[in-house]
Amino acid sequence: MEHSKKLVRGLKDISPIFSAPGRPEVREIPDIQILSVSSPHDDGDSLLLNTYFASQLASSEKPCSLVSILSRTANRCAWRSDAQKIEPFGQNIKRHSLFWDELKEILDRGLWEQESCLGSRNIFMDFEYRSLLHLPKVLELLDQWVLLLKPTPESLTEGYKMIKTGLALNPHLECFILLHAKANPPADSTIFEKFSAVASKHLRIHLGWLGWLDLSDPEHFFQAKINVEQLCFKPTRMRLSPERLTLSHWVESFEKNPAVGMEDLEEQG
Repeated sequence: MEHSKKLVRGLKDISPIFSAPGRPEVREIPDIQILSVSSPHDDGDSLLLNTYFASQLASSEKPCSLVSILSRTANRCAWRSDAQKIEPFGQNIKRHSLFWDELKEILDRGLWEQESCLGSRNIFMDFEYRSLLHLPKVLELLDQWVLLLKPTPESLTEGYKMIKTGLALNPHLECFILLHAKANPPADSTIFEKFSAVASKHLRIHLGWLGWLDLSDPEHFFQAKINVEQLCFKPTRMRLSPERLTLSHWVESFEKNPAVGMEDLEEQG
């Protein structure tokens, strides 16, 4: 009998030092997804394109954040004052505006705190592809990259080069194709299938097909029906890295308390 009692005794019975105050807290991994929409020909439409996709995915349970990365010499940033770096941008969407050097400083400093709990969100990186030389690391942050291409040999060639560059920097990158159409696309079109076959053979990537989009009709642009459900978060896609967590933490902190985000940027200056 005494022998059986000894068997059921554990370390906590030997010394209080082994007693745990309670069950360990299991922290849930947030559904964080970083995306971008680009075009080799329509850099000026990058904000419109990213806003459109953000509007399709945003919800009260999982808001979207637009991070517009601006060049200090571009006309596009002329409106931005130091007092306005975040603004509401539609339902459940907020837009941040950063210069390339500011984003680099945020990523290099590693603002993410290990004990902070991040919420679920989609983050869209809005940048002009031709400005990517400022910080190629942006492509390393992405989970998914949507490319809007024209159904022409020139545009498809540029798209192929963009995918090749993206995979060289980020082997985990998922790419999706959206084709530009000014009218009803031909029902028997095999352009995507042929392009996808070439990419699969030479780049070893399976491209996602989102459909056709008409940018020439602004009034009906946001009514377009494309396969955005392919972009919805899937746990198997979750990638953790210091830079991704840093960006997510900065975005969430800035949206909860803009003054904190402003202080971080001012310290960098």
